[in-house]
This record gives sequence, structure tokens and C-alpha cells, in this order.
Amino acid sequence: MSWMGKILGGGLGFVFGGPIGAVFGAALGHQAFDANSRGGMLSGLENKQSIYFAATFSMLGKLAKADGKVSQQEVDVIDRIMRDNLRLPEDARALAINIFNAAKDADDAFEDYAQQFYDEFGRAEVVLVSIIDLLLVVAYADGELHASEEAMIQSAVSIFGLDAQYAQIKGRFTGQGPGQIDDINQCYQILGCNADDETAVIKRKYRKLAMEYHPDRVQAKGMTPELASAAEEKFKDIQHAWDVVEKHRK
Repeated sequence: MSWMGKILGGGLGFVFGGPIGAVFGAALGHQAFDANSRGGMLSGLENKQSIYFAATFSMLGKLAKADGKVSQQEVDVIDRIMRDNLRLPEDARALAINIFNAAKDADDAFEDYAQQFYDEFGRAEVVLVSIIDLLLVVAYADGELHASEEAMIQSAVSIFGLDAQYAQIKGRFTGQGPGQIDDINQCYQILGCNADDETAVIKRKYRKLAMEYHPDRVQAKGMTPELASAAEEKFKDIQHAWDVVEKHRK
């Protein structure tokens, strides 16, 4: 049984506190769980996955309210991303919406959720990058990255220690989907390379990125299966970028 099945089935929902734990409890409608209930205990990985899921939609809730209010357009964008980008099943969407709503109205700041997330996943850079990627997907959904949104995202970037990588991460967002990125400069950027790098160097970086972003590997670090599609899309981008670069060099 997955972490979500255990929680929704009445198991020990989580064993973590902090602002993420408080929001998760509020979203589920109760603060404490019986360890002997039918859902059973969460494993270490399942607990990480529950933190990842709760932190993701907590930060998205705060991001949507970055300008002081959540518009219907932003709600529609989040819903579309849950359905189309992340392909969340109905029960996962319902839980995500509850977390989103609880977090956007909570007293804790966006940075509080980002810090607790870093405390849990600070050694897994690929997981940290995945959150920044998703925040940017949402921020760019209306075609523009607003100053208040970027300020909030940059605060997470600083907490995560990704300042040196932010320009590269941000540069991936052009409105093109996986398998449609054909601009050679963007492909080099996705691979973290320059046009004057040796082909062997680029290939090594490609292999390293492909291994890091393989959906199975990312899930093993704590990303939930419900959000693994985001890693899969990034994985496809990396593979396609290498194909374009390799053909261009030939």
C-alpha cells in the first residue's frame, strides 16, 4: 500500500512536525493518528514521500498568493497542472487541493516550508531542483513571471543553495514541451554545457543528468509516484537535448 493509501485509509499519516506537518494535519482534518489503525505505519521512504507531496502543494499555495490573493485564473492553472502536467489521480488531486488551501491561509511563511523541505532533502540536489522546476512551471503558466513570484522562488533557491544554477533552471522555460526543444543553444543549456565543450565532456554530463533524473532514481530519493511524471518530463528533455546536440555535431 502506498503512503497515500495508508493515510487516506486511516493509517499513521505522518511522523513529522513543523509547518508542513501542521498543514498536512489540517488538510486531512485531524492532527493525530492511531499507530494501530488499519493503514499501518509509514516506512522511511513513504514518510519522505508524504513530506515531498505536502511541501510541494504548500509552497504552491503560498506562491499563488504571492500578490496578496489567489485569483480564479491561478486556481484554474493549478488544477490544469495537476490534471495535465502531473496527471494526478482524483484522490491525490483532492488531497493536494486541501494542502494548497490550508497552506495559502496559514500563518507560516513560504520560506518556512522551503526550509523544512531543505532540512529533509538537502542532500538530494535533484529533488531540490525538481521543486524549483515545478514552481517555475506554475509561475510561468500565465505566460509571465511576476516580480512577487520570482522573489518567492528565489528565496527557495537561496535556501536550497541553488543560486549558481538558477539562471540555467529558469532558462528551460520557453513554453515548449518535451521532444519539441530544437534550439541548439537551449539544448546545451539543458545539458549544462557550452557550445565549445568537447563532445566527450558533453556526453559525460548528459549521462550524469540522465541517471540523476531517471524517474526510478528520483522516487528512491523521496519524490512521490504521483509527482514522478514531472521527473519523467525532465528526463525526456535531457534525452532529447542530447539527441539534438549529437546530430548537430555530426
